[in-house]
Amino acid sequence: MAPARLMCYRRRYGKNFPKYNAAAYTRFMQFSCHQMMKKLTALTAFALSAAAAHAADLKPFVMVDASSEQDGATLANDYINANMTVGVKTQNKMEYSLKIGASEKTSSSGSESYSRNIEGKIKKSFDIGMPFIPYVSARLGQKTNNTGTIKSFAHWAVDAGLKVPLTEAVAVDVGVRYRDALDRAEPYQSTRYHVMGLYEFDPHNVVGLRYTTSTSNETTSEERKGWRLHYQRNY
Repeated sequence: MAPARLMCYRRRYGKNFPKYNAAAYTRFMQFSCHQMMKKLTALTAFALSAAAAHAADLKPFVMVDASSEQDGATLANDYINANMTVGVKTQNKMEYSLKIGASEKTSSSGSESYSRNIEGKIKKSFDIGMPFIPYVSARLGQKTNNTGTIKSFAHWAVDAGLKVPLTEAVAVDVGVRYRDALDRAEPYQSTRYHVMGLYEFDPHNVVGLRYTTSTSNETTSEERKGWRLHYQRNY
């Protein structure tokens, strides 16, 4: 559908679309983001259908987290974030989840703005017979900013990391995440590094404390440092 729509815009606005037709290109990107979110919804529905078909093999979980961040270089802005994640784990170490969250930004002048986010994730961990567990994941989401005007855009991310069990109850997790907007005109690119301590009270209850630092080639607003505390309930 998106390629057909692009051809339609090129017939309407000329072969140089989108280079010389910014307004038309914006409408095209909005349409593309809408289509991408429809695909994300369909993918989530498919995953839930598969989960229902293999319910005996799945382990559901719910996680809530809260974090505090500041701009990495200037410390001029403060961010308070809260998220809730629901998902399932499979016996072959696959994980499917959906996260919803909100964020509040307070500038050095005292002004406030808000955003909300929804993100689907697929994660795969690998048991390679070593004293650590590598993992990779892929994400697709939609963020909406409210800074006096409403602006929404789609984004994607990939992660890689290692989980290192230290005892039966304690583990350390280190990793990196690369994230960017689907629309390259949207300044959202960042590379985030993290180190996290995990404590397992029992197989059903886990808490974690994570420190992150992020860099960006596009915008200082994505260069941040912060702490996150989370609780996860496994069923």
